[in-house]
Amino acid sequence: MGMRECPAARPNWSGWTFRGYQFKLAEEPDEIDQIHRLVYRTFVVEIKQHADPGDERLVDKFHHKNRYLVAVRRGQVCGMVAVHDQAPFSVSDAIPTPGFLKGLGPGVLEVRLLTVEPSHRHRWLFGGLLWAAYDYALQQGHQYLAISGLRERQAMYERMGFQPLGEPVQRGHAYFVPMLLRLSELGDRAQQTRDGLARTMRREAPVGGTPRQCPP
Repeated sequence: MGMRECPAARPNWSGWTFRGYQFKLAEEPDEIDQIHRLVYRTFVVEIKQHADPGDERLVDKFHHKNRYLVAVRRGQVCGMVAVHDQAPFSVSDAIPTPGFLKGLGPGVLEVRLLTVEPSHRHRWLFGGLLWAAYDYALQQGHQYLAISGLRERQAMYERMGFQPLGEPVQRGHAYFVPMLLRLSELGDRAQQTRDGLARTMRREAPVGGTPRQCPP
């Protein structure tokens, strides 16, 4: 039986282009395959969160309900993040308060598997993928972003306004922190980062063209 890919009838997202990278929803079979291979290299080989499945591809357990926001350059998926809004949420297991996310209602979007190819690991590319998740959440009417953030990136998430919901939890050889962002309470530093990204996008707009702007 062939691998089940993302269903076509799902919410759309307009995306944007920034510094030669196209931030978009992954829809092509080749993009999905690149995602599986990138997730393998990051979460199996690099941080050793998962056991090796043996074929240099790691298909996420929530693949059937994920949407993948990617940064593509010259046909290569250079970075990606997965999002979904259907319980159960992976982060729930790490939150000390049972039923916490359920109590927030239907407005939760879980953000997972943030990863960037080593040769493209610029701070602004990580930030751009998180802003893509933020913008997608706004366009789809979500109120919260929930993540299990890699402990080494906790400071980056906190600068964007995420707050920890518990202590780091070990998964494989890595530690992850359950965190939550209420979209209406975006931190001042995060807003400054967003506005700076928007200004850069305007400066880099092609002559006679207007790029898709960052979320307001």
